[in-house]
Amino acid sequence: MKVNTNPKKVKEILNRGTEDIIDKKHLEKALLSGKRLNIKLGIDPTGPKIHLGRATQLLKLRDLQELGHKIILIIGDFTAMVGDASDKTAMRKALSPEEIKQNMKDYLPQIGKIIDLKKTEVRYNSQWLKKLKITELIRICMHFTAQQMIQRRNFKERWEQGKEIGLHEMLYPIFQGYDSVAVKADLEIGGFDQLFNLKIGREMQKIFNQEPQDIMALKMIYGLDGRKMSTSWGNVINILDEPEEMFGKIMSLKDDLIMAYFECCTRFPLEKINKKIHPKELKKMLAREIVAVFYSFKEAVAAEKEFERIFEKKNLPSVIKEKKIKEKEMNILDLLVAVGLAKSKTEAKRLVEQGGIKIIKREKPLIEKDWKKTITIEEMVIQSGKRNFVRIKKS
Repeated sequence: MKVNTNPKKVKEILNRGTEDIIDKKHLEKALLSGKRLNIKLGIDPTGPKIHLGRATQLLKLRDLQELGHKIILIIGDFTAMVGDASDKTAMRKALSPEEIKQNMKDYLPQIGKIIDLKKTEVRYNSQWLKKLKITELIRICMHFTAQQMIQRRNFKERWEQGKEIGLHEMLYPIFQGYDSVAVKADLEIGGFDQLFNLKIGREMQKIFNQEPQDIMALKMIYGLDGRKMSTSWGNVINILDEPEEMFGKIMSLKDDLIMAYFECCTRFPLEKINKKIHPKELKKMLAREIVAVFYSFKEAVAAEKEFERIFEKKNLPSVIKEKKIKEKEMNILDLLVAVGLAKSKTEAKRLVEQGGIKIIKREKPLIEKDWKKTITIEEMVIQSGKRNFVRIKKS
């Protein structure tokens, strides 16, 4: 397959959304040479869903795939049992093989929303890491020191704070680095928080007399509220989110994050963005672009119309999931848990006390703040927050 060496496209790939590249001049020369590079990205199945923060790396992978380079996607079924400590402030719990298997089930279909899996070499690092003999591992470890590992920012902070650091966590960069040796990577892509691990990959290749890979560390994008992306904080956009939900989440993005999302999560020409228009209109434009990446432009436009119908015209969604309830009446907390608007009664109580629950009967919304209240079951809609609706029917 012929490799596209268009200088403009190469420059865009090198500069857009990148925080650091080692060695940038070497990589630029390689991308312009016409040689087909082995480009590696590793993903550990630590959860069932892939969020937008990880998708930025897959988008960069797609850019390089479209130039004609060989994409090697490594599913870290072995390293997920160890756990990457790159962004962790405390020792993380190792996943069991059963948890990893469950998480892996939907990984490839999600990844396939962004890159062409038919043109991708998919590998599982258990294929070589399970075969790694203890004598070989000892020989590799002799090239690295505990001091090197402790200098890693989050390890250093935990050490100074007297927090535990597991020996298995220190092995993670070694295992990730060995992946680069196994696939003879020319370039590895990762988030900037993984820079330490990516550098270890270069050192590992030198040990095995391979040409050290170049590194492309991408900018980190923050969650919708400006904090680190975290499912528990509810500030995450998952690539499996429905178009309407994805659009609505993006509309809740902090204004000062709009341009960062345009740069990292879309391929819209940045020079064509009119920064003088109202942030709300900019966010609509951003939401259309991001939804189109994972679905289609047609679905993005439909999601925008639905958003305007609900949030600007104050109408109910055109499609609302239904739940049938047998009971004649229920405590509001039990009802919220039963219909899936809260995971627990504690969460339900918090939602009610914060005024986040509306009960809509005959199109008349009422904010319910009494968590002790008993609700008579009849046809109605319950709204939780801005985007979650359930239609209740008596069975």
